[in-house]
Amino acid sequence: MRVCFVSHTAGRGGAELALLELLEGLIAKGIDCKVLIPKRGPLLEQLDRLNVEWKIIGYSRWIASRRHAWMPGRIQRTVKALLLTIPMARTIKKWQCDVVCSNTVAIGIGALAARLAGCPHVWHLHEFADRDPNLMFDLGIHGTIRLMERLSVAFIANSYAVAIDYAKYISQQKLRMIYQAVTVPSQIEKAERDLDKRVFTCVIVGSINFAKGQDEAVLALAEVVRRGIDAKLLIIGDGNKRFCKALGQQIYNLGLGNRVNFVGYAKNPTRFFQEADVVLVCSRWEAFGRATVEAMLAGMPVIATSNSGGTAELIQDGKIGLLYESGNYDELATKIQYLYENPDERSNLGTAAQIWSAGRFTQERYAKEVFDLFNEVLIMEKSKKGKYYS
Repeated sequence: MRVCFVSHTAGRGGAELALLELLEGLIAKGIDCKVLIPKRGPLLEQLDRLNVEWKIIGYSRWIASRRHAWMPGRIQRTVKALLLTIPMARTIKKWQCDVVCSNTVAIGIGALAARLAGCPHVWHLHEFADRDPNLMFDLGIHGTIRLMERLSVAFIANSYAVAIDYAKYISQQKLRMIYQAVTVPSQIEKAERDLDKRVFTCVIVGSINFAKGQDEAVLALAEVVRRGIDAKLLIIGDGNKRFCKALGQQIYNLGLGNRVNFVGYAKNPTRFFQEADVVLVCSRWEAFGRATVEAMLAGMPVIATSNSGGTAELIQDGKIGLLYESGNYDELATKIQYLYENPDERSNLGTAAQIWSAGRFTQERYAKEVFDLFNEVLIMEKSKKGKYYS
């Protein structure tokens, strides 16, 4: 089997990390994988490491921030996609691919090119359809997803929350929920420290933007400090410059300049868990929650939002982590205070999370479930054409 994956960026975000996990797992099963990308970026180094053939085709997304969603720009992006469909289809046919898989909903050209090349198309859904108020599809949400369903034979949702979200638009027979793999580069041995003589440290990991809720973590930190707890916050990640600036101003206004540390992007964020006591997941909407699983695999207690989507599927409140209502930073502060005052509970939650997550998010399981779906797609497509497997 030969599969062509279409990535919306060559970056290092969650969808790209999931793609790399899948590629490693499929390659281990003997699957020949190819990747199409829109431009150069960090992903290419990793593809070369895996000996995966890639090609740059300068396609653009069919989704944009609302302030960039003006009509001439939408028309320009749509025309560009239609023109680049032909060279992309030629590449797919040249590679003799059996299946084409678009890695996110941010791009539509992969599905169009697959149809032109005569290949079945699968869409891997790593995000919700319409929860981000700042984003807008060039063709509108309803028109876009109707077109997605017509051009695709199957959809992979990376959580039940995402599957439910798309079930409003897409036939449930086409939807398959498959949790992605999460590989922690190295297990972190938590050092024993004198809890009475150190700052209680919280960590939040992820791209810095409104959806991830770093601002809510800062508000909770301010409340915790107001209650007399000597605490600090490590922010791991990079992202939206405007939001980063607003976040910096918020920290300054709250007088937390010496209590919040911007670490920047970290290829292996788990190494910062050695400095931390608790991991915060403050996402306002989260399709899956890779950072949550990374923390659990490293044996960290996690406090996460209960109403943000996929995260709540990963946390059994009070058993392997704690949940709070998104937007209620006072409740988050209370949960942080509880773990500060109960170190044994921190340890118990971290241990339970590690036991629960171990073996659930492996590349082998991820690749097998996706491969089985691809195989079903090929059988179905060949059956439609009246062909039989040899």
